[in-house]
Amino acid sequence: MMKAACTFALVFLAGLAQSLRPTVLETLLHSAKPAKQDFTGDVWAVLIAGSSGWGNYRHQADVCHAYQILKQGGLNDDNIIVMMEDDIANNAMNPHPGKIFNRPGGPDVYKGVPLDYTGDMVTAENFLAVLAGNESALIGTSGKVVKSGPNDRVFVYYSDHGAPGIVGMPNGPFLYADALLNTMKAKSAANGFADMVLYIEACEAGSMFEGMLNDGDMNVYVTTAANAEESSWGTYCPGMVPAPPEEFNTCLGDLYSVAWMENSEAADLDEETLEKQYELVKLRTSNDYTYMQGSHVMQYGSLAIDEEPAADYLGEHNAGTGKKDPWEARTATANGAMAAVPQRDADLLHLWTAFNRAATSGEKARAMAALDAEISSRARIDKGVRTAVADLLMQPEVMATMQATFAAENLLLPHLGAQDAEDVLASEPLEMFVSRPLPLAAGKPLVDSWDCLRAMVGAWERACGKLDQYGMQYTRTFANLCNAGVAPELLHTSASKVLSDDVRWPTTL
Repeated sequence: MMKAACTFALVFLAGLAQSLRPTVLETLLHSAKPAKQDFTGDVWAVLIAGSSGWGNYRHQADVCHAYQILKQGGLNDDNIIVMMEDDIANNAMNPHPGKIFNRPGGPDVYKGVPLDYTGDMVTAENFLAVLAGNESALIGTSGKVVKSGPNDRVFVYYSDHGAPGIVGMPNGPFLYADALLNTMKAKSAANGFADMVLYIEACEAGSMFEGMLNDGDMNVYVTTAANAEESSWGTYCPGMVPAPPEEFNTCLGDLYSVAWMENSEAADLDEETLEKQYELVKLRTSNDYTYMQGSHVMQYGSLAIDEEPAADYLGEHNAGTGKKDPWEARTATANGAMAAVPQRDADLLHLWTAFNRAATSGEKARAMAALDAEISSRARIDKGVRTAVADLLMQPEVMATMQATFAAENLLLPHLGAQDAEDVLASEPLEMFVSRPLPLAAGKPLVDSWDCLRAMVGAWERACGKLDQYGMQYTRTFANLCNAGVAPELLHTSASKVLSDDVRWPTTL
């Protein structure tokens, strides 16, 4: 009975979304046009793909596609700075060497892309220096930076994996939210731009700005692919409709990213505000507000900026094709919603597809070994984090510190669903501590001390090795430890035990 009820509910929601789609879409498409404003400055853009490897094809494809849109819009290469590993176009696994595609049947988006920062030059430190316009910090590189002034606009687009409070980079440490915000604040204080717009494709991307960037702080407007607690999604993946060509075993794009870019190609951006684009992207990325395979696109910062034409940031020559974008055209059919996969599962999909399509027994064995290695690696870090946290919580002084930190509100144990301190070690309270945010006052950022979060990540990595694009999700756990008053050195001690042979791994974890 319950299964039948759930099935009916899903069918009902899908049907409701289908019936509402034309109404919502038509309202958005015929919304008010932006007021024209005098604009005498230049537009600068920074495009960053924060990953590497064939399984992350989609991130560099997104960035290359974004470049083509800006170039078509009239921006000069001198004003567009591209940062990406550049290990995809000529990858041994690429069935079309020297080319990159961002959607099935789409054009090559790699041609002409300026390779300003590639390989080990793509780091958080270099990105912040580029954004700040700090040429002296970029010795040994192209030296290309954002040389914007008080009358200029700046557009930043990032695509990769994210986690609470951070986004990834292919080399070096993660990019932390406070470092990004501090760089923007310093540039704003130095009259380094008139307005700045950021589009961020990453899991938990909202955590980079929630409680950090408020309306009126500075002239910065942000939209993110996901809120502070959810995954963003890959799309145009093997087995989906529409699917990439059979020779591809990896996803070609990301849902939020292809939403804003395909809209930018189809629409007249002089006639479309940033707000209208946000609403259209939100509709598509949420899969028609069902969120069954989609995320909550968010806005942060100076929301008045979204009344400006999208062309002011993406190029005034983007007058649209006069045709509906690929998704918009599908809304007239029962197949309007797009299939998607959570970012962290896209790697597994790639590895599974490689195994499933392997032509020989040798290829199949190698593909299965790669898939098994990834699954085992994920299981190790899942179990390792929970084991380390359980070890911490078994220490009376740690639990006393945590309870004292939340004593005023008496929120800790009820939040975890625990009756007393000992009950915190049960599977459900422990899982809550590891994967859910501890209670915070409204409007507060992810963590009280960003230096503590950096130290927690460092403590874990010294004991257990660098967090990869899957393991980085546990910055949620580390932020909880910081907010509960736990010292990073204690995490290092507990994490070190995870690697010792004499540790008994709890069977309930």
